[in-house]
Amino acid sequence: MPAHRVVNQREKCDRLPSAGTLAAARGAVVSWWDDAWRGGESLGARFAREVDAALPVADTAASEEVFAALEWRRLRLRQDQQLAEWEARRGG
Repeated sequence: MPAHRVVNQREKCDRLPSAGTLAAARGAVVSWWDDAWRGGESLGARFAREVDAALPVADTAASEEVFAALEWRRLRLRQDQQLAEWEARRGG
């Protein structure tokens, strides 16, 4: 996914997006997947392979289902690896 370089490198760093941050981005993420990845044949195939490799959901699942699997994966990473969380700044 596209990310602002300064935010990714200086603010988020190696922290896990918080559940609230991820939930707030849901609409934008799902729209990005549908428009940028799933809209074309070659990128759609790549997206399906990456979903299949990384998430506990079928590679043919709807984007909303893929997002739910991403939320589950985030929770497992938080629990299993005790990663620090990052909360996005709102409105700025």
